[in-house]
Formats: sequence, C-alpha cells, structure tokens
Amino acid sequence: MLQPTWYLTDGDWFAQLPTAPRLHPDGQAVIGLVAELFGDESYFNPAKTVATTHVMLLAAEHLGDVLTYARGQHELADLARLVGGLNLLQSHLTQIVQRLAEHMHGHAFRGSAAVPAAATKELTNSLSQAGASGEISAGHLKEAHLALRGLTQ
Repeated sequence: MLQPTWYLTDGDWFAQLPTAPRLHPDGQAVIGLVAELFGDESYFNPAKTVATTHVMLLAAEHLGDVLTYARGQHELADLARLVGGLNLLQSHLTQIVQRLAEHMHGHAFRGSAAVPAAATKELTNSLSQAGASGEISAGHLKEAHLALRGLTQ
C-alpha cells in the first residue's frame, strides 16, 4: 500500500478515469480481469510476482512506444493524466525498493540469512540509494504534474 509522503501529487488519478478516453469493451474487460487478479483480496506467491512484473514491463514498453510514435495524438490533458500516473507509479516503485532494502537488511527473504554480511550490506545500500533516487524522481514528476494541471484547468 502506498504511504503518503512529500513526493506524491495531491490529485486522485482514479477519480479522473470516468472522463478519460476508454478502450473498446473487450479492452475494458481485460483491465477488469487484471484488476481482479491483482486486487486486495488476491493471493500472493512468486508466480504472481513474476506476472505482475511482466504486466508492468509490457505497459512501460507500450508507453515508450506511444510517446515515440503517437505523441501527436495526445493533448496536454492527456499528458497531465500520464504524468500524474507516472508520479504514482514512481512513488509505488520507490516504496517497493525501500521495503526491499529493509527486508534485505532484516534477512526477511528465505535464504538471506546465509548471505555474507558484506554482501548484505552492499545490496542493502544499493537498494537504499535506489529508493532515495526514486524519491527525487517522483518529486520532479509531482512538480511536472502540478505545472501541467495548472495549464489544463
């Protein structure tokens, strides 16, 4: 669950969905299935973690292609919604990486207690630095989102 923090934008991204462009009914149904698969009441296991990462990578690759080849189809309001969503995504990723660092430091993963102390420290430090960098990135996305909102409202 995303924790409130300084780098989060104040907009409710999901509240914007009713007025956002929609996919065809079959596409919307797929989104509903994905939401159900990853919903709060679902189970947790390594296979689902892999599937989650796979879906996120597919989505990120799509966004990269859209912004490379179809950028002219989008308006500033679309960009504001996208940057607000990227702020949320970066915030989630930042907090996930920070939790990974905490869990590695506390040997919470199966088999991690057998990892040499120096390797654990190096891995924990790397993850902690990634988390700190993520906060900065999310903060810049927040600033960009607020500026875009000011231009589109």
